[in-house]
Amino acid sequence: MKIEKILKEISYISKNIQNDKEIIGISSDSRQIKENYIFLANKGYEFDGHKYIDSAIKNGANTIIYTNDDINFESGINYIKVKDQRLALAKISNLLSNYPSKSMRMIGVTGTNGKTTTANLIAFVLNKLGSPCANIGTDGADLINKTMPTEHTTPEITDLNEILIKAKKENIKNAVMETSSHGLYLKRNYGIDYEYGVFTNLSMEHMDFHKTMDNYFKAKMILLNNSKKQVVNLDDDYGKRAKEIFKDALTISINEDSKYRAKNIKRVDLGLEFTVNGVKFHLNRFGQYDIYNSLCAIAIANDLGYKLEEISKALEDFTGVKSRFEFIENKLGINIVVDFAHTPEAFENLFKDLPKDKKIYAVYGINGDRTYDIRKAVGKISAKYGVFSVITTDDPKFDTFENISQQIKEGVDENKGECIIIKDRKEAIKYGISHAKKGDFVFMLGKGEEKFLKFNGNIKTYYSERETIREVLEEL
Repeated sequence: MKIEKILKEISYISKNIQNDKEIIGISSDSRQIKENYIFLANKGYEFDGHKYIDSAIKNGANTIIYTNDDINFESGINYIKVKDQRLALAKISNLLSNYPSKSMRMIGVTGTNGKTTTANLIAFVLNKLGSPCANIGTDGADLINKTMPTEHTTPEITDLNEILIKAKKENIKNAVMETSSHGLYLKRNYGIDYEYGVFTNLSMEHMDFHKTMDNYFKAKMILLNNSKKQVVNLDDDYGKRAKEIFKDALTISINEDSKYRAKNIKRVDLGLEFTVNGVKFHLNRFGQYDIYNSLCAIAIANDLGYKLEEISKALEDFTGVKSRFEFIENKLGINIVVDFAHTPEAFENLFKDLPKDKKIYAVYGINGDRTYDIRKAVGKISAKYGVFSVITTDDPKFDTFENISQQIKEGVDENKGECIIIKDRKEAIKYGISHAKKGDFVFMLGKGEEKFLKFNGNIKTYYSERETIREVLEEL
């Protein structure tokens, strides 16, 4: 594609055209630049892409898109100055990839908690019902027969379009994806045609980025604004706000009147039974929050024309998602559970339905970019439910472990709970498992499928929760 055709699709401040070479791709990562690519010098929160322009040109870029004023023009290279670099990236990527989302049914899932499980449930149900569905999110991109890694919960638009192109080649007609507030605000999915936008819930998180809950809510609503149909949870206060904006939204709930309301809820061993519009459902899951996640899948599948009875049968085979209340087999008779929970609401959802006659240990920390209020709140909630907190390291980033752990302990102490602070995460896990008795619960929270710990900013050090648990079990 020629540069002049691309320029017709974007807004720009100035241009300096010095070649008419065919453009075959675009990237904001200089390492991914190939011959005849556009390099977009993205000025982010931590890195400034303008520093890598020379590297991009060496790798084959024939066009540079930039925002800074102090750019040195190199002979034979096109230079385009724009105001909104991320908008330009999205528009050009969509254009060069021929808008793959337009030929698929796109389903976006947003909210503070439940995005991963909800997206997995939707993909699982549609696949069981014979309508192939890709799943893109925190744990990578699952294209049914192959898996692709993803760097963010919501991939960069260039990576997302690449995933969708591969999904199309596999004859996959649907794609469900987690859409984070960061991804929405940063236009990572700008121009994606969504058939459904799902809103699960909203609670305090990412205040370092959004500053206020109102800003956080508005970021989430970008998805619903760009979806033909909306699914909202009426049991959530922000879900009610979303329904006021989107009058025709499909509604789910347990407590409020809604189109898809779960009634007659019963616990059966470690499973749940409930009815929706008179049809019985069984979940091989433990927490009430799983009902909300499944209701989103039920609403979409039913709206697509599948009968509730068909959906119920499909859901019976769903056993869960890795690191979402996932039991780890062991010979100690202990309920060892790995879960990605890292917000106050997620902690509350995990702990409130646990047996009252068992000792509960939770090994966790809180990221360095989470606010004091969040740190204190998880400590308070753990103590509220009688959980023994083993406070440990979880991505201190630019903060210190000592500061984070003391702020969590403040919350534990305020509710007169029990805790111990152990900096080394492996030793913390060993403490929890070694002190638990048969039948007790030991939760490992916050890391899930992540393969790193972040120290000194966003520098990643390899770490695997599963490997660490396995090492501890072998040692014990």
